[in-house]
Amino acid sequence: MGFSTRVGKYEVGRLLGEGTFAKVKVARNIETGQNVAIKIIDKGMVFKHKLMYQVKREISTMKLMRHPKIVRLYEVLASKKKIYLVMEYVTGGELSDRIAYLRKISEEESRKYFHQLINAIEYCHSRNVYHRDLKPENLLLDGKGNLKVSDFGLSVLHKVLILNSWG
Repeated sequence: MGFSTRVGKYEVGRLLGEGTFAKVKVARNIETGQNVAIKIIDKGMVFKHKLMYQVKREISTMKLMRHPKIVRLYEVLASKKKIYLVMEYVTGGELSDRIAYLRKISEEESRKYFHQLINAIEYCHSRNVYHRDLKPENLLLDGKGNLKVSDFGLSVLHKVLILNSWG
């Protein structure tokens, strides 16, 4: 897999995806051999754009989530310049890529994904968590083709939603 950099007990490898403020890379726990995904957040960009509250909220929210249809956060590490979210590595890619590759998916497969999504969202709502960014790019597929919800960066807890009902 080409692991080149080390962060704590993890050897960091190839890029899985990237956004404006973060990159996600595959990594391997050198103690257990387990593959994980590490979201690497640039602290400078976070401070420049005043997004530290949003990052802390994402971490707090992900710590609450323990469900088979939601990507799990294992731990959070930090250096002077970076924040590292060590998460479950989901091997099947994004649902959006599967749809683009197949051009369409069957009604049966769509129904399966919809039921799995409803199950995950019902769990989130039971814990007063609202994702607010559900889209095929944030729905990952595991090696068996099962859906997992990811990216809680725009999520809110119900208490916060009441105080800030406009957003």
